[in-house]
Amino acid sequence: MKIDIQNLEIKYDGRTVLSIPELHLEEGKIYAVVGPNGSGKTTLLKSVNLLVEPFRGTITYDGVSPRHEDEKTAVRRRMTLLHQSPYLFSESVFHNIAYGLKLRKLDKEAIRARVIESLRLAELESLADRSAQQLSGGEYQRIALARALALETEVLLLDEPTANVDRAHTDQIEKMILKQKHDFGRTVIIATHTLPQAHRLADEIFFILDGEVAGHTPENFFTAEITTRENRKILSISPILTIPITAGPEGNVQVSFNPDELEILAPSESGDAPAALRGTLTKAIMEKDHLRLTVEGEVELTVNVSREKYPRLGINLGSTVAVAIPEKAIKIH
Repeated sequence: MKIDIQNLEIKYDGRTVLSIPELHLEEGKIYAVVGPNGSGKTTLLKSVNLLVEPFRGTITYDGVSPRHEDEKTAVRRRMTLLHQSPYLFSESVFHNIAYGLKLRKLDKEAIRARVIESLRLAELESLADRSAQQLSGGEYQRIALARALALETEVLLLDEPTANVDRAHTDQIEKMILKQKHDFGRTVIIATHTLPQAHRLADEIFFILDGEVAGHTPENFFTAEITTRENRKILSISPILTIPITAGPEGNVQVSFNPDELEILAPSESGDAPAALRGTLTKAIMEKDHLRLTVEGEVELTVNVSREKYPRLGINLGSTVAVAIPEKAIKIH
C-alpha cells in the first residue's frame, strides 16, 4: 500500500498538534518516525490508521482518499496499529493471538496455523498455554507484536514497540520487525525516541518535533532533566551520565548531542573531560567522508569521526572508549 500525505493538519481543542505539508511512504519499506514524547508521533500513526479526523488535508492510500465509513474500514483492515501500551486479555497467550483472527472469521485450522507461526516468529512457542498475566515485560511486548503479525496486514504501525524492554527482548523484537520487510514485503512505520534503533531498522528516518517533520534528524536524542546543584546547572541523562551546563530551563527537557562535536577518547584520557560516557565501540559504519561510530554504555551515542582521524585513534570494534560531551555539542529542544 502506497501512502501519501498532503497538507495534513490535526487539531486537539483548537491547538495544532500535527502539521505535515507532504510525506510519501512507499510499500515494502521500514520508516522510523523519531521524536520526543508529545512530539506528534502517536498522532501521526493514528492519522494514518484513520483513527483521527484531520482538520484539513488528505491521506491517500494507493491514490484513493477514503471518505465514507465503509471505505475507511476497508483501509483499516489492511493495516495493524500496535499501541505503545498494548492490552492482553487475562487468558492464554494462544487465545490473545487468536482473538483478532476470530473477529475476521477465519476457520479454526487457519487460526491455529497463524497463531503457531506468529509464536514461532517471536520464538515463544512454549508460552502458548501460559496466561498472559504471567509474562515478563519483554515477553508481553513480543506476544503483543506476535498478535499484530498474525493478522498479516500490508502495513504495520508500531508505537514505541520496545519501550521499557530490556536489550535482549529489544533485539528479538527488532529481528521480528526486520523479518516483516525482508520475508513478507510489508510496510512498517515505527515511532521511536531512540535514534540508534531507527538506524538499525529503517530505510528512511523522519524526525518530528512539535508536530512538524524536520528536514533532518538530530542525532543522540534523549529525555533529560536539568537541576541546580551548588549554584551549577546539571543536565542528567541517566543516574551516571551527568553534564555541567551554563544555561537551560530547570525540569524535564529533550536534548540532542551533535555527533560532529563529540570526541572519542581512550578511557585514560577522559579524566579531564567535564562530561564523558564510558562504553564499548560496537559499530563503525563508513559514510561518504567520515565514520559513524556507535558507543554503548549507560546510553548509546553516535559519534562522527573523519576518515583521516579514525586510524590514529588506535581503536577497534570491542574497544573500551570514552565519549567527551562538550557543552557546544548539546542542543536543548
